[in-house]
Amino acid sequence: MKIRILALTMSFLLAVQFNAHAQGWSAGLYNSLKGMGVSIDYKANDDIYNSFTLLADMTGIFGGRYTEPGIKMVYLHYNRLSAFSTEHADFGIFLAPGASTGLVRDHDTDSFGTILTADIAIALNACFIRNIDIEVGFMAELGFFATSTVSGTQMNIYDNGLRKAMIPSIKLMYRF
Repeated sequence: MKIRILALTMSFLLAVQFNAHAQGWSAGLYNSLKGMGVSIDYKANDDIYNSFTLLADMTGIFGGRYTEPGIKMVYLHYNRLSAFSTEHADFGIFLAPGASTGLVRDHDTDSFGTILTADIAIALNACFIRNIDIEVGFMAELGFFATSTVSGTQMNIYDNGLRKAMIPSIKLMYRF
């Protein structure tokens, strides 16, 4: 049931984005030790773009502790802080507020739980003339981790959101 609600919410947000920002978009891969997935970016103008990322949360997977990844959806609204250009690429430093939700594991928990977080990200984006974008960034997530127990729902702070904030991510995108 939780995954259905997550899927419907993200489908609605994507539909809104398709109608709101038809000026340019890119799609590609999100890679990090935190998770791997796909990302879609909608460029409103040179200073602002929105990013949706659907990823497999890899908490405990690479270390061999677990075999099933979690699932997470991340929305970020990037605002350009600074920019510079070369002959072959345009570079920008972006700051982004956002939100995440999903069904993941937290630090030192064996069971899955639902997260809802407020996010902040910083990224260096390189847009090459061959329609390839590369983004290197960091993201911190501050929010809640809720699990079902015999006595009801238990809610805690989502520890991995802050513990893993300094793990970088790389997005490889194709611009349409």
